[in-house]
Amino acid sequence: MIHKPPGLPFLAVFSAAAGVIMLWASYPYWYGAEMLLYAAPVGWLLLAYWGIRMAWADHKGTLTGGLGSRWFWPWFVAGGVVLALIADAPFWIRFTISEPSMNAYVKAVAANPDREEPCQWVGLYYVCDGWDYLDLDTGERVPGSAEFTVHDWFLHDNKGFLWLPAGEPDETADDSYRHLKEHWYGAEGWDHW
Repeated sequence: MIHKPPGLPFLAVFSAAAGVIMLWASYPYWYGAEMLLYAAPVGWLLLAYWGIRMAWADHKGTLTGGLGSRWFWPWFVAGGVVLALIADAPFWIRFTISEPSMNAYVKAVAANPDREEPCQWVGLYYVCDGWDYLDLDTGERVPGSAEFTVHDWFLHDNKGFLWLPAGEPDETADDSYRHLKEHWYGAEGWDHW
């Protein structure tokens, strides 16, 4: 087996590693440092394994095929991930699919702002703790607004969304916002580390 180029099991592991990176890029703010700390060692380990298998297959004379052969597929996957990250496609696909459910969640939070919303799936995001946005200039809650956190399966949660009916959110040293579209903002807050 070692004398053949990497095949389907290697491609499955490589694709799973790429999937984790795409998942972390599908939040309103990327897990940038975590993605780098994960991708560098895992990527180098997989690249070393691929190189050893390719060199051994070449040494044994079992390396055949061109761009369409199975040994080239990890490079297609890696290129696809890079293009998707450049276009911010993981986030926009997940957000677009989830937006109708998130609009309904915003209405539920706005209808009863004092009630703590339970954690639940809202579209493709697992959200918790919906609350009204607090305007820092006036010190009052903004009626009809909703801010909520998005829980990640692997990392600490400090990212979420804000729906603000009018105006722009106030950025602080701890909280930053990214305008997405219309009244939607991505939110990143202090991670309590």
